[in-house]
Amino acid sequence: MRRIPPAALLFLGYALISTVGGVILHLPFMHRGEVSFFDALFTATSAVCVTGLIVVDTATAWTFWGKAFLAVLIQMGGLGYMTLTALLLAAVGSKGSLSVRKMVAMSVGSLEIGGVIGLAKRIVLTALLFELLFVIPLFLAFSGDFSLPAALGHAIFHSISALNNAGFSTFSNSLMDYALNPTVNLSIAFLIVWGGIGFKVWRGIYERIRGRRRRLDLHEKLVVLSTSVLVILATLTFYTLVPQTDSVWTSLFAAITPRTAGFNTVDYSSMSPFGRFATMVLMFIGGSPGGTAGGVKTITVTLIVLWLISTLRGQDRVVAFKRTVSEGAVVKAFQTFVLAIFSVLTFTLILLLSEREVVERVGFLNFSFEVISAFGTVGLSTGSLSTPNVSLSADFTPFGKALIMLAMIIGRAGYLVFAASLIRTRPTLFKYAEEEVVV
Repeated sequence: MRRIPPAALLFLGYALISTVGGVILHLPFMHRGEVSFFDALFTATSAVCVTGLIVVDTATAWTFWGKAFLAVLIQMGGLGYMTLTALLLAAVGSKGSLSVRKMVAMSVGSLEIGGVIGLAKRIVLTALLFELLFVIPLFLAFSGDFSLPAALGHAIFHSISALNNAGFSTFSNSLMDYALNPTVNLSIAFLIVWGGIGFKVWRGIYERIRGRRRRLDLHEKLVVLSTSVLVILATLTFYTLVPQTDSVWTSLFAAITPRTAGFNTVDYSSMSPFGRFATMVLMFIGGSPGGTAGGVKTITVTLIVLWLISTLRGQDRVVAFKRTVSEGAVVKAFQTFVLAIFSVLTFTLILLLSEREVVERVGFLNFSFEVISAFGTVGLSTGSLSTPNVSLSADFTPFGKALIMLAMIIGRAGYLVFAASLIRTRPTLFKYAEEEVVV
């Protein structure tokens, strides 16, 4: 009997947890009114994949226990369920099997399996620390509009959702009521960026501050540089070219939330076509490897750009910060990018056939916005035409919703992990003669 490869187990794990989560969310005390099992399953999948696309209003459809369970699913999905498994192993003094450590390494974006159990422990503790720290300013901001217990509940939920880049909100209109509130904007924005830069960068910055290192390594430098450039350029773009985001706070938030948090302080259904397209580009790029964000990742795009610059200059290797990037990393970047393009195009074509009525009503731009939001595990949406305060996915057929759920799982597990779960590699024992082709 063939053993299931770690990549397939990781992918199937997200699907299994989503299914179990859907069953629990469908329990009577978890929701108010009628919520179908399929809608509960969709919500659980969106939470586990830290996406934020919703087919029922989170604020009104779920009870206190339903929202608390959603926060648990978000935490599991954001930190990676294998990360939490590693924490349990550390608690009982076990290092886990080789397969388990490989899955943990994939989950946290580590290149090595040695020491991943200890790394997972530090990731969880650091995440909880930052979530608790930012509950305080969010609580102070919400306490002016809610009772103290309610404000505390909203603060805890939003802190967890923001760090894990989930985009779920306990407010029906997300954060639109706090569009110009500096405390909410800065707190949520910091948590989104911090969660999205990757666990490896967390460790690098911490060790640099503590003086254990002289400098950040190449990966960490590229993540910090690419993240900074994207945030600055996107903020300036939204501020100057998109009428709906013509304030400092709305433009900054619009630049950060597509990578890949899904909170919104403006109505995306009324945003200009240019603004929606710019948001789609940011959603496709996403955050950085080994973090809570989705997308093809900043490193992927950065390496492709560096490779392009190098080849145009006639150089035979990619160099950054006086270091040569390994050929394997560049190849993985191209693999990820091509697989992402292929996946998005394939799902879009199938959904164009199954959701013809929706496409005719909302237009291709809003429709593709929803598909890329699912693959990028973002959660931004131009909204349903039939139901207020939910995503456009609510208007899809059951088949269409199932495809969106699969897209979210693929986006969360990673394109290379998804491909590796389907393909069994075999060593090549021979080589054919080489021949040129015209490009």
